[in-house]
Amino acid sequence: MAQREDSTRSYLAALLGLTVLVFAGIGIANPGFVSGGSLSSMAFQFPEFGLLALAILPTMLSGGIDLSVVSIANLSSIVAALLLKSGHEGLAVPLALCVGIGCGLLNGVLIGTLRLPAILATLGTMQGIGGLGIVITGGPAVTGLPDWYATTLNAAPGGVPVPLIVFVAVLISMGLLLRYSPAGVQARLYGANPVAARFAGIPERRLIMTIYVASGIVSALAGLLILGHANSAYADYGTSYVLLVVLINILAGVNPAGGAGTVGGIVLAVLLLQFISSGLNFLSFSAFLRDLFFGLLLIIVMSLRVLAGQVRLTTWLSRKAA
Repeated sequence: MAQREDSTRSYLAALLGLTVLVFAGIGIANPGFVSGGSLSSMAFQFPEFGLLALAILPTMLSGGIDLSVVSIANLSSIVAALLLKSGHEGLAVPLALCVGIGCGLLNGVLIGTLRLPAILATLGTMQGIGGLGIVITGGPAVTGLPDWYATTLNAAPGGVPVPLIVFVAVLISMGLLLRYSPAGVQARLYGANPVAARFAGIPERRLIMTIYVASGIVSALAGLLILGHANSAYADYGTSYVLLVVLINILAGVNPAGGAGTVGGIVLAVLLLQFISSGLNFLSFSAFLRDLFFGLLLIIVMSLRVLAGQVRLTTWLSRKAA
């Protein structure tokens, strides 16, 4: 355990160094990147996909994944937008969160009760929930929201953007829950060794249900932020976010097989990719090249993790043989 924690700290230190180098390098290449306006703009942007990255963190810690987080966020934003537009403003946020809970329960039943592989179950719900959003809206975006909603979520009390405040609050809550709550500890144990976790008496179905409901709630919160940022809701918003949030978790050091990962790594990975994305925009790279870059980066990081694991295994075997 101590060796794993030392390895995690070393990885996070390296990721922090890389984040600082990227920030400094882009700032030198384009001084406008480090201006107050640019940093403020980034602080409004990254909480959206930062929350979505936090949403799939507990599912990946348990050895699963949730590919439906963006679709859940979009459906939640659509429900909230329709209620805001119809004058039922007091119900918008609670029912949007209920949508997240309901979608999380659906994923939990498919994975924990019906035993579907998480990647296939959430791929199906991603399409199904996205299709439901299109059916509800008929295709076009939901617009005509009351001004106070966008004004509130785009405010910056004391110079700190509201989306950033929400992100930090969820980040702290997620960190405490994953580290100290029974469900958080059980999720790590289950992800590290599901068979041993079952023999240890961990309530598998309840745990999976809890994990995916938590993912749905955080996804719904992301949808509410997206609604305030875009001042509209539509079913296919952020289609590239699925790749991005998976990449953030992998880059953050989350083990795709489960059992390892920290919210601190998520913060550093979110900042790193935000700096890279904004830097590419400042350097006039197209959005298509950015998506290509992120896809290649995911492949490279995964390949390096596999190679590093093979090197550690070879070293361990050599020591045992000696």
